[in-house]
Amino acid sequence: MPRRFSSLFRQHLDALTRVWVDEIYADRRTDLATLLTFRELVEHVPDLLDELGHLLDERAEGEEICEGARRLRGLAQTRFQQGALLDEVARELMLLRDTLGEFLWVEADGAAKGEAAAWLHDALRRSWLFFDEMIAQAILVYAVSLRPVVPTRGSVWPPPRRRRGD
Repeated sequence: MPRRFSSLFRQHLDALTRVWVDEIYADRRTDLATLLTFRELVEHVPDLLDELGHLLDERAEGEEICEGARRLRGLAQTRFQQGALLDEVARELMLLRDTLGEFLWVEADGAAKGEAAAWLHDALRRSWLFFDEMIAQAILVYAVSLRPVVPTRGSVWPPPRRRRGD
């Protein structure tokens, strides 16, 4: 059982990313593997795991975890601009959640049974809340991005979409 999730995630970042990318490539329910370059696909993983590691280290509760997911809203905005569909973004996050869950199970396996069970339950509960909120943020980003432009005296919301070449 790790003392610090953030250092555990950093230490195993490459291995976690490889397993997750393999899952993305094997999943036929998305076109992310053909739509995005490898770099585009994985560039958000370190930030996401840093944020989640920090939240787990601090034993953050509901509102803090939701705020952490809101700070990563840029992932959904980037995926929208890259042409990924909302269900593909949700699937991407679900696969990362599952990969991380499997990793935490392996990490907890070597510890004393009672202590490991409590540690694992707590880490999984917090990480599931985090990923649920990430999916909710993606839904909000896509909903706002697809809404018709509403003119106001002060500004136009949502702002006009930029094209890839801009």
